Amino acid sequence: MSDSLNQIQKKPFYKLLLGRTVLPLVTILGIGIFYVVLMSTIDHSTLPFHIIIITAALGKTIVITMTTLKRLSKLIKICHSLERLLWVFGLIIAISIFSFATDYACLFQFSPTTFEGVPDYSNSYLYNLYHFFYFSVITFSTVGYGDIIPTSDVARFVVMLEIFLSFFLIVFPLANIKKIHING
Repeated sequence: MSDSLNQIQKKPFYKLLLGRTVLPLVTILGIGIFYVVLMSTIDHSTLPFHIIIITAALGKTIVITMTTLKRLSKLIKICHSLERLLWVFGLIIAISIFSFATDYACLFQFSPTTFEGVPDYSNSYLYNLYHFFYFSVITFSTVGYGDIIPTSDVARFVVMLEIFLSFFLIVFPLANIKKIHING
């Protein structure tokens, strides 16, 4: 076994998990705060806001994908309990779902016509975030009830990014199933 893997095994698992996911967490929180500031302080109707959201969504998808590939693959090799394995992928899935919910809420705040079926339009970003968290969970799980529908090309592109990421996050653990060593 390599020296880096031995060093990884000596650290407490949850400390390692936090260390391995700090980049996507900071990225998601930073972009979420950026969205809230933009939505509340700047007249976003004059900005090319849809391009900002597409760029941020694409960047977050790349960060989450690269984190899963590079950093978590080492963690999977030393994961010796089902609970720990579920924490790893549960955290990445939760980060992804929340990330896309913020994108959808911002798109909707920018232009309420980007989504159809959102109940009770509100100017409150946080109120709309709740509805888009629900939409993101449904999209990530590929259930697709059809009660909230993306109607603009930008919204459809961001939905496609979430679907790509959901497939990737499901296929990645299955492709690495031989590397996962679970005791007990």
